[in-house]
Amino acid sequence: MQKFILIRGHQGSGKTTFAKQKLTEFAEKFPHATIIHLENDLLLTDENGVYRWSGDLVDKAQRQNLATFKNALKQGQQNPSQDILIVNSNTNQKSSACIHLITMAKRFGFDVEIYRLHNFFDNTHNVKRADVLTAYVNLNNNKLRDEIHVPAVKPIDDETQAFVDKMHTFSKGKLPFDETQNTFVTEDYLTFARKNFVKKQSRTYPDLYVLKYARHVFYENRFDNALLEMRGLVIDKHHQIIVRPFKKVFNYFERIAKNSPYPIAIADERLVNAVVKVNGFLGVCTYVDLAKNHPSFNADFDKKVLYSTTGSLDSSFVEMTKNHCEQYENVFKQFPNHTFLFEITDPEDVHIINENFGETLIGVIDVATGEQFSETRLDEIGEKFGLKRPETIKKIAFGELKNLLKTVKHEGFMVFDSQSGELLFKLKSPFYLVSKFFGRSQDKNLASKLNKQNVDEEYYPLVDYIKVNKEAFNALDELGKITFVQQFLEKLD
Repeated sequence: MQKFILIRGHQGSGKTTFAKQKLTEFAEKFPHATIIHLENDLLLTDENGVYRWSGDLVDKAQRQNLATFKNALKQGQQNPSQDILIVNSNTNQKSSACIHLITMAKRFGFDVEIYRLHNFFDNTHNVKRADVLTAYVNLNNNKLRDEIHVPAVKPIDDETQAFVDKMHTFSKGKLPFDETQNTFVTEDYLTFARKNFVKKQSRTYPDLYVLKYARHVFYENRFDNALLEMRGLVIDKHHQIIVRPFKKVFNYFERIAKNSPYPIAIADERLVNAVVKVNGFLGVCTYVDLAKNHPSFNADFDKKVLYSTTGSLDSSFVEMTKNHCEQYENVFKQFPNHTFLFEITDPEDVHIINENFGETLIGVIDVATGEQFSETRLDEIGEKFGLKRPETIKKIAFGELKNLLKTVKHEGFMVFDSQSGELLFKLKSPFYLVSKFFGRSQDKNLASKLNKQNVDEEYYPLVDYIKVNKEAFNALDELGKITFVQQFLEKLD
């Protein structure tokens, strides 16, 4: 008998105990069997029984267990009469990853059994309740065909079930709005929608956290109004907003795509203002000056300029931001609790488009209200304090802008309604898209480039188009492929 058992369950569901039960049963029935137990936590526990968790250690354990799994399958294929049991008892939340393991096992001739556990014991490693229930909800939302639901010895209690039900409500429907902080990132959202975002604690300021939407939200286009704000939003330990960068801005193609959650229809005659997009990285600067009644008054970050990026308060890009923008601290202090946003180009971070190195002011946002300064006001600030500003084309018809886009040699434009000043979308130039698509990666494998998880979101419509015409596209030489892509990008309307 050669069998693969996949066990699925949240932390505290009894996976390890259930796995040992299955291992014992198999060993009693097949005393000479080869038995393999795969569980990441087992590799994170040293010879003294001390458990150590880190992202790097988990990655290493996953790689090691996958290698062990593959070797055991090969051993079974080479020795078909040998009794082998492989048990995987990780949380196994992602259905796609589970299906990959199941398919592999069946291909090597192994019988497969899938078990889902529903117990609610105290978890061994003191994982936070919100993270445990996020895993539970993920498993409920990613069911597998033929999985066997094992009756719970310690089922979910009424209080926890009510908590889970509330988590489900935050995965769909209209979100509540916090009028005090002018945000959709409410206390309840931070509690019940944990699967949607990453909350990263700062090393420099441990009482601050950077919020960034989860990668699956990005890949699956599952944005909501709260996640649009989580592009480097910084909150304190009391869930008060301290730094407020730009909201997520969609590309034009994304907003006109079928089933877009934020659709737009824009006529060629509509007048817009187009701000030239500098090809750098976003540097964020905020002078914090908290009132005496603020819960973080006199914290270690109060009365200081905070430097951050879309995902960190501590990275090398944060240090680059500080190096570029520290000279303007007197400006930031004249606008306390306002977030200044710069496009930064630096020799240490060379991009596809050749730019003059430096920092360009592209936005200022009131942390308390979320109000974004108009381009006119930004020009005034730039002129008064000597801050570089991007070039702007005012009151141009959208159809004319699309024609101009075909000829420019920069990244593209940020497009605003000329009358209301509303930011509509990003418009990337064919020159930039083609250069980046074929110039950034050395990987010439088309299948890899057509995997949406390997490319930025601005390529999704292009990727879908190439997939439809994959055979013809693959037959072209590099110049032909570039022409193919350019012709698609020219069909903006």
